[in-house]
Amino acid sequence: MKFPSTVALLWRWTGDNAFRDEMYDFSVRNLRYVTSQLDADHDGWPEGLGNVERGGMGQEKLDNTVYYIRGLYDLADMAKAKHDGRTFAWANNLARKIRDRFDSTWWYAAASQYADSLVDPGNVQSFQKHWIGQSPMEAELQVNGRTQAGLAPYAHGTTALAGRENDCYSGTPPFSTGLFHTGCGGGANGQGEKVIFGLTTSIQSIGEGNYGRLGAGQQQRYTHALADPMFAEPATGGTPDEQPGAMPEIFPSPDQGANIDRCWTCRSMFMQAWGNYGTAWAVVHQWLGVQPDLGNGRLVVVPQVPQGQPAVSGDRIRLGGGYADVAASVSGSRYTTTIDVQRAVGADKVWIGHTLPRGSRVAQVLLDGHVVTDATTRTTNRGLEVTVPTRAGSHTLVVTTS
Repeated sequence: MKFPSTVALLWRWTGDNAFRDEMYDFSVRNLRYVTSQLDADHDGWPEGLGNVERGGMGQEKLDNTVYYIRGLYDLADMAKAKHDGRTFAWANNLARKIRDRFDSTWWYAAASQYADSLVDPGNVQSFQKHWIGQSPMEAELQVNGRTQAGLAPYAHGTTALAGRENDCYSGTPPFSTGLFHTGCGGGANGQGEKVIFGLTTSIQSIGEGNYGRLGAGQQQRYTHALADPMFAEPATGGTPDEQPGAMPEIFPSPDQGANIDRCWTCRSMFMQAWGNYGTAWAVVHQWLGVQPDLGNGRLVVVPQVPQGQPAVSGDRIRLGGGYADVAASVSGSRYTTTIDVQRAVGADKVWIGHTLPRGSRVAQVLLDGHVVTDATTRTTNRGLEVTVPTRAGSHTLVVTTS
């Protein structure tokens, strides 16, 4: 289910149609197989182990469902670009059908969280407080050419994210303040699993970003939790855990000590890439708002400056065959975005924008000093996104609110 999404992600950032075409047939067969062979009761929720890797759960796992929906939309996007109408119609219609039933099936109102699995027969909700409960907020969808941050509706998404920020689900000093594998009293044995993984913390970090929760007590709590073990982990007396500059698979946690103190054959990986997802993706894709769709010749840059800081910037962000520079700032009611996009990036169409707090009222939009009267606004889980079409090159957008 993740394979088609991986292909689509690389295709969007590189514009490499040859790579997409090479991987396309298997992407189609991948999701056809999941649909026909891994959903025994044909209810749209695939059976399988998923990412938790713990016993006692129901047959149908939350993360499998979330990434199945995302994979179908990603396949539909690639199929449309390839003019494969049959595959597009199948994948798009199935994704929409399952998505329409998702929230009513998986939202576990008793805990204001998403159920981690469903028990057959009858799709009985099972809530064991595993980290995959955050996957509906972390997943990003591409629906009919537009980015949609988060599968969960805004009210449920923000409630679920806030609910994981307490001591039951997240660590406290001197340990990393990242997300536990399983919250207090959770799991099949009811004992929880207060072990902080780079993966679990990244999922929470990106979920927070998808819902515009970028502040110090929200997303930045988890980005800092990810960065600390690389340089100065408090739980190890201010020294790096295992290797300076490396982000380990598991951080020093209440239920598991530092890697450096464990036997050679019982340590977690000393460096693992998925922890960097919660920092690099947060900064480049969410704070700086870089949203490439280069397979279709498009680039959207719609930053969101984290609460509590005045600006954010990034230089030489690699896109397609070139680079882009992005800077964004906030000063009172004035929101500014500056971009410099090389033509070598391969974006025939470029949109420059800024993400404002939900409920904002736009008073004026300026592009390169000229008043814009046809700016597009849309409310997403991130906030109010204001965008204006332009082209490759250097541009400055200023949005003023009333």
